[in-house]
Amino acid sequence: MIKIVISSGDPSGIGPEIVAKSLLKYHPPQVAIKVFGALLPFRMLAQKFAWANSFINLVEENVIEFVEVGYLKNLEWGRVGARYGDVAFRSIVEAVNCARQGNADAIITAPISKEAMQLAGHNYPGHTEILSNSFGVDVTMMLFSGRLRISLATTHIPIRQVTGALDDKMLLGHILRTYDALRNWFGIAEPTIGVLGLNPHAGEGGRIGEEEYIISAAIKSAAERGIHIIGPLVPDVAFLPEKRRKFDAYLAMYHDQGLIPLKTIGFRRGVNITLGLPIPRTSPDHGTAFDIAGRGIASPRSFINAMRSAVKIAKIARRNQGKFIS
Repeated sequence: MIKIVISSGDPSGIGPEIVAKSLLKYHPPQVAIKVFGALLPFRMLAQKFAWANSFINLVEENVIEFVEVGYLKNLEWGRVGARYGDVAFRSIVEAVNCARQGNADAIITAPISKEAMQLAGHNYPGHTEILSNSFGVDVTMMLFSGRLRISLATTHIPIRQVTGALDDKMLLGHILRTYDALRNWFGIAEPTIGVLGLNPHAGEGGRIGEEEYIISAAIKSAAERGIHIIGPLVPDVAFLPEKRRKFDAYLAMYHDQGLIPLKTIGFRRGVNITLGLPIPRTSPDHGTAFDIAGRGIASPRSFINAMRSAVKIAKIARRNQGKFIS
């Protein structure tokens, strides 16, 4: 039995809607699911939509276990608020605690509002940082759609801070976590990783910046460990179709360098996964979509992909336990 825990995201966003829609469409046998969040937004949706009422019935019949975190007396769709941010944060923490106690094989998280969470006094840039702190490990953010997998060396920091954040040890850590995930979670025995340069033309041998020397040092260290790795790659051509066929994953230097090609090629199909944790955590590749919250028109496609991926990866991880760990 695979055990999945879900945090339902910001209650005033589309998180509750996509969680409910996804679980109605995808609940495979031999998978136990526990959802953390406030029940009020689900009940409000059930007053308007038959599909949401069906979800409430599954909860009341204990087909889906729902753990209420942070009771809400009222809710206004699409609003940023400290009480909503607190519910979202506490939902994540409770899901993580469940996993840390050995009661989950994977975590799936619905979108949160970083602004709302920080208004509630929880000063994290996002899920990735919460998970890193909660498990006490260094992590890597990867997004994937089909065979296109892109890890990020830096995540939610201003562009002007990227250069100072890069060092060869940090980059090597991201490479190793990507390599281990490709083997242990994606089942690729001998993966190839492409590492992007930071500057135009990958630095032109130092004539357009020197960061590629740092990147090259990390690549060399990884290659000495037996990892098949290529780079620094010229970023503007690295994602051409003939290039993508060569790599099982890329390492991008900053957030948009990786996410622009990922979302261009695989938007609404993409999945976010956190590498370096003892179990996989996945999420959809979109945000809270406050502008359409409560209207019943949000697509669950990316969240369903996140769920399917979590179940598939959890099964592969069980089979590969101890087989590939480097």
